[in-house]
Amino acid sequence: MKKLGFAALTALVALSACAKSPSSIPPVAVASSEYDGLSCQRLMSEKNEVAIKLNAANKKQNQAQTADAIGVFLVLIPVSKLVGDAEGEIGQLKGEHLALERSLERRNCV
Repeated sequence: MKKLGFAALTALVALSACAKSPSSIPPVAVASSEYDGLSCQRLMSEKNEVAIKLNAANKKQNQAQTADAIGVFLVLIPVSKLVGDAEGEIGQLKGEHLALERSLERRNCV
């Protein structure tokens, strides 16, 4: 019975250390005033660049999630804790994207 409890606890700890889903990562607060000096065209360009980077970071995070699931299943070790994931990058990019959207709306660029 003790072995079952230990295995359950180990599995719970391992699963709680897994990489987060990109959709569950909150944006970092970024002030839209950072983009005040940019033209509408430049704001749109920046927003597109951030969206491309965010898409790439989301793919990296999804890969980290998959690797964690496999690692936990095989050896009870979430791989992302060893090699890293894109959680911080996704949060920052989400915040930048929101700030750019606010700046575009505030300046009636949309």
